[in-house]
Amino acid sequence: MYKYFRLVTVFILLLSILLNKSLIAQLEEQSFKDNTIENGGEYLLNQVAANYLDGARKFYEKILETDSTNYDALTNLGVIYQQTGDEKKSLQYFEKAVKFNPRKSRAYHNLGILNSIMGRLDDAIVNLNKAAAIDLTSPNSVRQLGIIYLQNEMFSEAIEAFQCALKRDYFNTESRLGKALAFWSLKEYDSVLAEINEMQSLGLRFNRMELLLADVYFKKNDYEKAMKYAKLDETENSSQAEGHYLLGVLYKMTGEKDKAEFEFEEAFTIAGENTNVSLEFDIKTFLKPKEDKKIKR
Repeated sequence: MYKYFRLVTVFILLLSILLNKSLIAQLEEQSFKDNTIENGGEYLLNQVAANYLDGARKFYEKILETDSTNYDALTNLGVIYQQTGDEKKSLQYFEKAVKFNPRKSRAYHNLGILNSIMGRLDDAIVNLNKAAAIDLTSPNSVRQLGIIYLQNEMFSEAIEAFQCALKRDYFNTESRLGKALAFWSLKEYDSVLAEINEMQSLGLRFNRMELLLADVYFKKNDYEKAMKYAKLDETENSSQAEGHYLLGVLYKMTGEKDKAEFEFEEAFTIAGENTNVSLEFDIKTFLKPKEDKKIKR
């Protein structure tokens, strides 16, 4: 029995790492640089997690046989079934968790994310608001609400949610980025620059920051600054097609034909090698997976 409990403990640790990396990928898909060691490690982690998944499920189901309202068991079963693709069962366990434990926030947060995955926007908003109201010090649920608003093109609501999250955590990078992306989507480019300037003053960065700055200055017709930031992005992200394409457009506008053709060729080559690559970019390009944007253990 002791060995079994040790195996379950190891599994939960491994599962938590796995869930933190990919559970809401449809909100934040992004191409990462290829890394053989990391890819191999992730494959191994997936294999180990799969081996223990059934044991963990049985473990928590056994707990429910004697304690049918156990919050951790219900919530963890919701996570397990979501991870295995059974959203219906996942939903059932999360709903039971909040029914029997209405003063705890984690299952409400999970319900919000799961409902978003299932396309139930109203239910997602309700549950994330409940989670945020219970845990008044954490920015996690209200920030996730902002991301959902952002993805559903409810930009004013997104800005309000991110601002609320920043009142709880002034230095939160994701909330500041969310505000910047909402302003970007609204074509309020001066507000985007103001938000990024504030982040820089606080020593904060986000994924592909220079690419966003290049696009903003391009939209503001400040091609010199757009070129500056596009070059910086290309230096850091030479394997990404969209940066090359934007740089090609800028070189073409400045009459540097050879450089423009080179950048376009780079962009089309990268895009041709990967059907998932786009020459354009959107909010997903700048969002990185974070723990609070996933279903929580």
